[in-house]
Amino acid sequence: MDHLSDPQSAIHASRNTASAGHVPALDGLRGMAILMVLLWHYVGSSQSIFPGWAGVDLFFVLSGFLITWRLRATRHRPNYLTTFYRNRALRVLPVYYTVVSCFFLAIHLLVKPQHLSTFDTYVLHIPSFLIFTQNWTFVRFPLPRDLSLGPLWSIAVEVQLYIVWPFLLRLTRNMKYRIRTFLVLFVLVLLARCLVYLGFPRTGDSFYYNTFFRMDSFLAGSLVYLWHESLLKIDVNKVRASMAILLTLLIAGGLFTRNLSPYSPFFTTVGYSITAAFFACILHLAVSGRRVPAFLDGKLLRYFGKISYCLYIIHFPILQVVASRFRRLGSDWWPDHNDFFHWTAIAFSLLLSLLLSTLSYRYFESYFLRLKK
Repeated sequence: MDHLSDPQSAIHASRNTASAGHVPALDGLRGMAILMVLLWHYVGSSQSIFPGWAGVDLFFVLSGFLITWRLRATRHRPNYLTTFYRNRALRVLPVYYTVVSCFFLAIHLLVKPQHLSTFDTYVLHIPSFLIFTQNWTFVRFPLPRDLSLGPLWSIAVEVQLYIVWPFLLRLTRNMKYRIRTFLVLFVLVLLARCLVYLGFPRTGDSFYYNTFFRMDSFLAGSLVYLWHESLLKIDVNKVRASMAILLTLLIAGGLFTRNLSPYSPFFTTVGYSITAAFFACILHLAVSGRRVPAFLDGKLLRYFGKISYCLYIIHFPILQVVASRFRRLGSDWWPDHNDFFHWTAIAFSLLLSLLLSTLSYRYFESYFLRLKK
């Protein structure tokens, strides 16, 4: 990657790269995000050793950056809002509705009546999964006993923010006031979470799945783009120092509370915002060409980034199905070696998820991505 000397050349290079349809550093960051989620769902959530759930926050930061970029770059074109919503629909809807439709058909056709209670939340709230409001279902009602479609809450948050973001960007015409407005909103989200938690303590999932309480990650990513577009000079050493401070705060918060769960008091108050700011610093370095870690340009990580959307949606349903089958086989065939079947199920689920995501990207998603042009 070329190392750019100033913010102006950085943003021009980013635009040129975007027009060519290829931003290697962003593919690398997507790859990092999906690997964090895979580690959390396949290993970390049971061991509580790694907050891989924060990969979702990195996805949010990237989305805030990219949708702001696209809206600002095309704002003078005819029907730019229609084009924006059309392109978002072409990217999000085909894979999403394919997987959701298959899941509900499987419930209807394959699940035995005595096991239907496991899927009560899905059956009772089918409309919320069709109109992208399932995150609010998770806030208001107990989580499903089967979590196959649990990760889709973040897709709902993104779609809701896609709808309002063009209008949020147009609140102010002046770039300086737009940046200040977004900074104020970032702080307001943080304060609102703290005040609500202190005044009305509830379970952490009511914060984790709440669109407004997770908007600070989108704002952080959007601010990175706005700073670049406004050509504000940001000392790279200060950015790196900020990263060190933010990482220290995250480690200290996890050690103090002894809880790396996204529902912990630390994360549901200030932790989400600190995480968003940390990822925003990494994103700034990546799009500025400021000697980002070499692994972000690695082919393997960029490959994960390219297939990350389908991989994010299907990896957990596949794990749920495969793991249950392997557990049953293990208890019947080799009851004294449950660990072997556990790790075999994880390995098989990962390979199957990668295969299907690759096929989806190459033969299914690519068709709709070409329609965007």
